[in-house]
Amino acid sequence: MRSTKTAEPWVGQGLGPFGVAVLKPYSRTRFATDGSAVLKVYVGIDPEGRRRRETSTVQRAALRGISVPTVLATGCGEAGSWTVFGAVHGTPCSVATRKATEGYIGHVVAVSGMLHRPTASATPGPGWAARTGSPVSTSQFLLDQFSARCRWMPWWAALREALSTIDAHPTVHLHGDLKPEHLLVDGERLHVVDWEASACGPAVLDYTDVLFHLVRDLLYEDVAPARIPVDLADRLPFCGPVLAWRLLLWLDRRRTQDIDLVTTHDIVRLTADGWFVSDARPLRDLDQPTGGITLPRMPTRRSRGVARITPVERAAAAAALGCPLWELGPCAGCDQLMHRYGRYTPMYCRGCRTALNDRR
Repeated sequence: MRSTKTAEPWVGQGLGPFGVAVLKPYSRTRFATDGSAVLKVYVGIDPEGRRRRETSTVQRAALRGISVPTVLATGCGEAGSWTVFGAVHGTPCSVATRKATEGYIGHVVAVSGMLHRPTASATPGPGWAARTGSPVSTSQFLLDQFSARCRWMPWWAALREALSTIDAHPTVHLHGDLKPEHLLVDGERLHVVDWEASACGPAVLDYTDVLFHLVRDLLYEDVAPARIPVDLADRLPFCGPVLAWRLLLWLDRRRTQDIDLVTTHDIVRLTADGWFVSDARPLRDLDQPTGGITLPRMPTRRSRGVARITPVERAAAAAALGCPLWELGPCAGCDQLMHRYGRYTPMYCRGCRTALNDRR
């Protein structure tokens, strides 16, 4: 029988006991019963690489004046790849209200000011440590994060060409995952946690990741796209190719069955920089059969309140609703973005259908 020290090596260093594990897709987190520490066990994609990257980066981030957790112990063995951090206390940022979202984006901008300083020795790649061997371009670093099957997808060449436009951007240090829950507010202090996705690359990678999670999380909370605070998101610079890459990476890792539905046409539209208006029917839906049948062309119906949405908002909405991009459209009653076009799809959203049925 294995001893407790072998099964749980942190016990031999006087750490613990720890409570029940909180399960996430790529980690198992346990909090010390006295609240003094957090045990993180890395699982899934390259657990040992992520452990080394995080423990190395938090030390460098502290030198930049960023408040980060202290590494109390770390190791790799029968218990897997693990790290024990000193607990940092604070309230996670939120996007539940407009005021909370504004505060979250403000904290992102503040942290970015300490992170995104051009560094002559930095080259694109995971982590902040110096790299040996021939450097790779930013676009190649991003493409290498996909699973092997993506290289055979019809959209691969279009994405690769679009990403090449960011290779000329300055290389800076990145957090890689500035979600609201990774920014903890403690009075006047801001703690930044979870550095396992840290990397070097253009600053737009951090900003795009923030925008992607912001839109995705709001859509998961059933917030209508028209109510997403676009004016606040304008504070975060982004570019179309990186938005497309981030969405595809999410599909590749979290919704593998949906990535087969993406076409080259989708990528070309997603990689276009700037904002576009979602109004009336998408061009592809007007010109081609949808869902196996051809719908008669109807007169263009102008929305009463035209809503500006970004390519990533449209992509996130399609992912949340489980439909192709070109089958999204406004509800005929309230203009909320919905699965509007395709076989057996309704003209009205569920709320409007309920209201109409109640009138009868």
